[in-house]
Amino acid sequence: MRRTSSVVLCLAAALLAPRASGAATITVNGGGDLQAAIRAAVPGDTIVLQAGTTFTGNYELPAKGGTSYITIRSSTPDASLPPAGTRMTPNYAPLLARIRSDANGPAMRTTAGASYWRLLFLEFAPRVSNGAANLVELGAAGTSQNTMAAVPHHLVMDRCYLHGDPTYGQRRGVALNSGDTDVINSYFADFKSANEAQAIGSWNGPGPFLIENNYLEGAGENIMFGGADPSIPNLVATGITIRRNYITKPTSWIMQSWTVKNLVEFKNAQNVVVEGNVIENSWVAAQQGYAVLFTPRNQDGTAPWTIVRNVVFRNNIVRHVAGGFSISGYDDGRPSQQTSDITISNNLFYDVSTAWSIPNGAAAARFAIIGGGPRNVTIDHNTVDNNGSATILIYGGYTPTSTVQIYGFQLTNNLLRDNAYGVFGDAVGEGSAGLRFYTPNAIVARNAFGGAAATQYPTGNDFPTMAQWQADFVNIGAANYHLVATSLSKNASTDAKDIGVDFTALDAALNATPAPTPAPTFTVQFENYDTGGEGVGYHDTTPGNKGGLYRSDNVDIAAANDTGGGYYVGWVKAGEWVNYTISAATAGTFTIDLRVASNGAGGTFHIEVNGVDKTGPLTIPNTGGWQAWTTISKRGVALGAGKQVIRVVMDTNGATGGVGNFNWFAIR
Repeated sequence: MRRTSSVVLCLAAALLAPRASGAATITVNGGGDLQAAIRAAVPGDTIVLQAGTTFTGNYELPAKGGTSYITIRSSTPDASLPPAGTRMTPNYAPLLARIRSDANGPAMRTTAGASYWRLLFLEFAPRVSNGAANLVELGAAGTSQNTMAAVPHHLVMDRCYLHGDPTYGQRRGVALNSGDTDVINSYFADFKSANEAQAIGSWNGPGPFLIENNYLEGAGENIMFGGADPSIPNLVATGITIRRNYITKPTSWIMQSWTVKNLVEFKNAQNVVVEGNVIENSWVAAQQGYAVLFTPRNQDGTAPWTIVRNVVFRNNIVRHVAGGFSISGYDDGRPSQQTSDITISNNLFYDVSTAWSIPNGAAAARFAIIGGGPRNVTIDHNTVDNNGSATILIYGGYTPTSTVQIYGFQLTNNLLRDNAYGVFGDAVGEGSAGLRFYTPNAIVARNAFGGAAATQYPTGNDFPTMAQWQADFVNIGAANYHLVATSLSKNASTDAKDIGVDFTALDAALNATPAPTPAPTFTVQFENYDTGGEGVGYHDTTPGNKGGLYRSDNVDIAAANDTGGGYYVGWVKAGEWVNYTISAATAGTFTIDLRVASNGAGGTFHIEVNGVDKTGPLTIPNTGGWQAWTTISKRGVALGAGKQVIRVVMDTNGATGGVGNFNWFAIR
């Protein structure tokens, strides 16, 4: 009689014996049944896979219930692997368990409603004949996930190694269509295709998402949100944090046949923080080589709610690229919502160069191209070394209203090169001429435009020669863009800091260990209340829009003369309310700032979060005019992680017979 291994018998016992939820360990050695172990696991368990062994199949993570994680990991002891917060590298591959897909789909996927799974110290590898598949699918698309109830959530991928085939590539590393998901400390390589490939792609997941401290290679886009219409109605990926990643394309791909587009792209996303990343290597190929795109796309024509808004891009290094940002106000092919509230601050851009061209494809080497009338775009405290003819090009583009102007544009405290045209308004001209036409009431102050003519730009800026501008840096050749002590840009900004990058803040964001918890530093315009109409997005006691602008329901909206322009909600009466659905990346205690005005003593209001009064009564002071704006703040407001419904409720009228005017609120 053949003797059965005691290891196999122990596994069989673990799989067959009924037990209560706990913290058991299920060991699966080479030749063992990983899917059976997954079926047998209960919340709190750990499935340990033999290191150095390959498990081949299309493994499924089912819904288990409970709120304790089931962990799947390598058997190698923690002491021999990267500690928490440290990025995985391919050098550790021999110490990992390998999960390889067969020829029919992903190596691992979740089923509807799966939750509380953690993948740790694993290698995910493709089959050469399966290069068109996603390597890992967290969440799904299509009819299998067309309701929020079907969305998998509370998923963690930590210190894993995912890669395509070096010769044949792979379509996508992770299809990120889930909720409450972290992809952290992992290594993604060789995600490339003759069609379009991403290291991480998301289009049917609500978020929030944390993408932190990963190495990410992707040919089409390294990270993309959108690109296909969500199967869940009205879904917008919300609460996205992309932090301390190394986002790159190998330059060897220039001479290869992969489809190359850009590095980070947002087509349908809101409440986003991109911070502390190194983002590099993008050239003219299938697109123009811009590193970062904020471009709403109702990709298949079934998602007119598509939007890009409330994005903070700060404390990043972007280098070796054919262009910086491409920003469009609307989808130019199908209906979408308006891009709004984009903040680009304290970033270092260098080697934004025409050298990143290909034959018959010249790189424009612009810092930014902006068209189609996005709203509230702030560019502040950036250092940009580019050699394109225009540094910022603003063009008309498509809008559904034919209004191509950018209301709420701010360009402050930046070190920029003029080159041939500096800031150029398409078909209008350089400097003030283009700014007046495309960015009415813009704030353009305390920028140092190297080589520009002062007569062409608004006053309050600096115009060193190009030689002086370059001499202000410690060593351009070594990419050291710190200012020399004698620079006239030191302590010369609107906030008394150096013009250009604050390198103390940049270095802290790049090197933070562990990374700082980001406050949800997004601004919400009062006119952008939830859709759904009366009793859902708002309650208004009077018919019609008295201001007659922006929206056609009963909320009263007019043009704001405040800094940045835009709109405000006015004619507000006691008993009315407006709702705003946001997503907080992390729980915490925050400050809410509100921009208000009143021509006389204003009334009172309060703020509810998920139906709970969080502020008590707040009073709008007499600001001296209906458009004499001031900011009031409420500290110590607790927000949970994930989806939050903020309701601003009007309580009492003031001396004017109303509560006051409301421009925006910010959470920090």
